[in-house]
Amino acid sequence: MRHVLIAVLLATCFSVALVTQSRYVSDSPGTWKPWVFRADGDSRRVLGAGPANLKEVEAQLLRLNAIIRKTAAITNPIGFSVETAGGLAPEADWFESSAGAPALRVRPLPASLGFGAFPVMEFGSGATAKRSDTGETPHVYFYVNQLWQTLTTGRDSRVPEFEKLDFVDVARLAPPRSDLFGLPRYDDSLVIKKSAAPIWVAVSFSETMDLMARAIDLRLTAERDMMARAQQGYDDAKDPKKREARMAQYRKLAPQVKDPAYLEKMTKAEAEIERQADKTWLPQIANAKAVVTKIEQELAGVRATAAGLSPADKAAPGCYASSDKVSISRFRRAPSPGCTPLVRPNWKLFNPALPRSAPQVLTISGFARCQTPESQSGHVGGCRANVRLLESIDKAALLAWLQ
Repeated sequence: MRHVLIAVLLATCFSVALVTQSRYVSDSPGTWKPWVFRADGDSRRVLGAGPANLKEVEAQLLRLNAIIRKTAAITNPIGFSVETAGGLAPEADWFESSAGAPALRVRPLPASLGFGAFPVMEFGSGATAKRSDTGETPHVYFYVNQLWQTLTTGRDSRVPEFEKLDFVDVARLAPPRSDLFGLPRYDDSLVIKKSAAPIWVAVSFSETMDLMARAIDLRLTAERDMMARAQQGYDDAKDPKKREARMAQYRKLAPQVKDPAYLEKMTKAEAEIERQADKTWLPQIANAKAVVTKIEQELAGVRATAAGLSPADKAAPGCYASSDKVSISRFRRAPSPGCTPLVRPNWKLFNPALPRSAPQVLTISGFARCQTPESQSGHVGGCRANVRLLESIDKAALLAWLQ
């Protein structure tokens, strides 16, 4: 036993020694890893992308990859290796179009390309030393023909009241931000496009109220279901026929139960359920009814407000005041102090005459985590390589690549 313990201790010490001998090799030539393109079956089906479409999308991403590869300090990486991968990228895993948006099988094909700079590391020493350029590293992502992803990158972009509604593409407009790396910035994305049109359009106050009514109605349905379940629980506990049906089941199970007092115990349990029914269920039913009544009043108020809107109010932009404690009061007609405009993707930005594979809008994200001093003090790969890429990439070439 003593020898086994000594062997374990020696093995542990050896393992720790190997870990402590790992180091970044900043002067080691890196490589460009093989290109990878992915397009899973669901994405192809939902987007209506056939083999010819996939070939065209990959060709466009390879042209983008070539622009990235020509960037100074990236072409021949030193101290890190580069991995790029691309593919179809349906926005937000949508499998249906939102109201008013082009059909998924018609709109420009959304795609993405990820760039990762993996540091070269050496483990061990001497003749046993091994080098590796794998693991985890911060990535920069290039999104093609995606608008919703860009509008919802920021932490405060979503509208909480709309979160449970299906296929609603409404977000809170991000505040203006200065250009970064010589490129226009929207929230935590860089946006490159040839069209002068913005990536978003305002949502009218009329539609805002309609969406609010839908959200309240959805909440009302859920609360009514809870009330119905509470009422059913009370009825089941008090109904002699339901109680007899449960006792019949207990009698069937009794021969399989080793406890000879099983039926007696279940009879007492059923009697206790009936005795406690008023105390157990009636407060829950009363509370559920109060909640339902309150939501019904809330819904009636929203519908009454919407019905009383003037044509000018209906057409005015809607906005969201997150600081208001009352949910309904957060939705207002813009402009209003402390109220953020509500927007959706501007689908008219895309030229329908172009092939679906044509890149019309390019957005870049993933750089925000690389904006701290700490992120620039580590190895030459990761964030340091990402920043050098965005600083030095040929912006004119990116714009020329777009159609």
